[in-house]
Amino acid sequence: MTTEPIRSKQKIDAIYQELRNHEVPVLAHRNYLLFKLGINSILRISDIIKLKVGQVFNGKGAREYLALQEKKTGKNKKIKLNVTIIDEIRVFADLYGLGKDDYIFFSVRNPQNHIDRTLAWRIIKRAAVKVGVENCATHTMRKTFAYFVYKKTKDVALVQTLLNHSSPRETMRYIGINQDNMDRAYEEIVL
Repeated sequence: MTTEPIRSKQKIDAIYQELRNHEVPVLAHRNYLLFKLGINSILRISDIIKLKVGQVFNGKGAREYLALQEKKTGKNKKIKLNVTIIDEIRVFADLYGLGKDDYIFFSVRNPQNHIDRTLAWRIIKRAAVKVGVENCATHTMRKTFAYFVYKKTKDVALVQTLLNHSSPRETMRYIGINQDNMDRAYEEIVL
């Protein structure tokens, strides 16, 4: 099974709502924020789950860039988080008393540690299935962000750079644009 980007804002909103419906408030908030950050950044889940509050905020407020070393590539990466994500992380950290050395996506069983990739996958997969999104996993979040950047800008070179891909063809296949274009050709061309 290949994961696909979520191409519908309504489906994204439905997943947000589903994640917020968890019976334990801290888990509802954490899981919602996990998806919110994932869907609004190019980060892989292995990098997201290890984020600490101090990587987003310094003593004076939000940092200009989120800097990290990618687990998969070992490369240093710096990204600019949008204001909405920064505000969401601030509210979450304040509400649950998280300090600069605390993981944002902490484990409830062991708050000194972060959740693992398997739990992150279960959280996202369960919510997606409940709202009818197929072929969804944690990597879907990264693909979705890239898909919407492409749809807005039509700049494959930008998306390729964001994803650190070696070719535009790889990028187009990764975000499902080639399939979208083929589907549209079949639907729109009537001879």
